[in-house]
Amino acid sequence: MTNVATLTSGLSSTWFGSGLSEASVERLAGFARVYESPARARLLREGDETKELSVLIEGRVALTEHVAGRGSVTLMTVEPGDVFGWSSFISPFKATSTVVCLEPVKVIAIDAASLRDEMRSNCELAAGIYPRLLEAVARRLGATRQQLLDVYGSDQGDRW
Repeated sequence: MTNVATLTSGLSSTWFGSGLSEASVERLAGFARVYESPARARLLREGDETKELSVLIEGRVALTEHVAGRGSVTLMTVEPGDVFGWSSFISPFKATSTVVCLEPVKVIAIDAASLRDEMRSNCELAAGIYPRLLEAVARRLGATRQQLLDVYGSDQGDRW
């Protein structure tokens, strides 16, 4: 069993947890668990209910999506310190991609329903978490934009 000190230390060592107050990190740890998975394990499946916000501590995971006629396509790779499962905060709480381990991983998974409930009454925690979730979404949008530019790069120049 993982203790709160181990969880708080793990969370604080990431960009997601650093800068949060000690009380907020401890509160997050109260809703969290640590798990490990081997390479090639599927952690989330696109379209399934997302019950946890996960912080990757060790290893790398791929975010993939099924594309008609092409099969599974990797959208981006998540590195240690980053999060996945942020769709657990946006109704209907469905995974927007499949998450597959590229190598063995260690993850801190935070129960999203408990965290959402806590954030309704704990303004300090909400004020710390929401900007970090937005940053995670912005990182995904930036990576997607870059991938689109790589795939569909324009050699016609700017037409605007």
